[in-house]
Amino acid sequence: MAGGKYNFSKIKRKKGNKYLNKKVIHDGIEFASEKEGDRYLFLKEREFNGTITDLKPHVTFVLLPHVEEEYIKHLKTKDKVCKRIVQKSITYICDFQYFKNGELIVEDIKPNKFLITETFKLKCKMMFFFHHIKIRIVYSPTEDI
Repeated sequence: MAGGKYNFSKIKRKKGNKYLNKKVIHDGIEFASEKEGDRYLFLKEREFNGTITDLKPHVTFVLLPHVEEEYIKHLKTKDKVCKRIVQKSITYICDFQYFKNGELIVEDIKPNKFLITETFKLKCKMMFFFHHIKIRIVYSPTEDI
């Protein structure tokens, strides 16, 4: 029906979660899935028991900083030197970060080993190369620390 009364190009589709997960909130923190929320509660209990310390969810690591360039903006009476971002930074946001026996642990919870993306694998390599941190992949909310 060419030229009909419906213009489907203007319909905006609602984006859902990548793995059709249900978001949950614990302690005022929003988690991307129930599994991630359950892991938070598990780690919170371990922190209360003293097994781990300094639990932080959703910590951002900069893998490559953004690239800026300067340019001259010509105004009516003078020239002004301004900056603009040419290339955005590459970041990794972990699910959880904590310390166990003085060692920094960075965790990411995944549904299963088959749903690990190539982007995630690359970011794991960059985390190890730039920050000397191995990302611990967890598949079960109650997996031992």
